Formats: sequence, structure tokens, C-alpha cells
Amino acid sequence: MLVLPFGFFTAPVLSAQQAQPNHYAAPVGGITLEQAADKVRRKTGGRVLSASPVEKGGRRGYNVRVLVDGKRVKQYYVDSEGRMTSR
Repeated sequence: MLVLPFGFFTAPVLSAQQAQPNHYAAPVGGITLEQAADKVRRKTGGRVLSASPVEKGGRRGYNVRVLVDGKRVKQYYVDSEGRMTSR
């Protein structure tokens, strides 16, 4: 007879930090971080320096910093639907 310890077949318990969604995945019906960065790069012709997920007004999106004309750094916000605004 095989005796297994209690809870052997239960799912692992995740901490609040581990249970948070993957911010790099596309929001439901939205775009990914890579798609947002690519959109800014194509629209500005600049070089993307950084891109990070953010929540603005209860909605998810991405802040993207881009080097334009090799001199100026501009920041853009791309919402989950792909709309881009400069900051």
C-alpha cells in the first residue's frame, strides 16, 4: 500500500506577487509590448531606448522612450488598442 502525504495532488499556492498577470503579454484584445515599441519606432523613425508596461487611468498600456534624430529623447504612451500619444 502506497501512502502519499496530504496535499500531494493539490495545486501550488501562489503568492500575490507570483499571481500577477504577465505585463508583457497582450492585454485582452490589445497589443504586446513589442508591438507597441515597433509602432513607435515606425511612426517616429527613431531608435527605441526603452518600453515598459504601465497602467494609466485604470487601463493598461506602454510607455515607450525613443531617440529621435540622434539627439532628442521623446516619450510616447501606447494604449492597449494601439493608440499612440506623445508625453
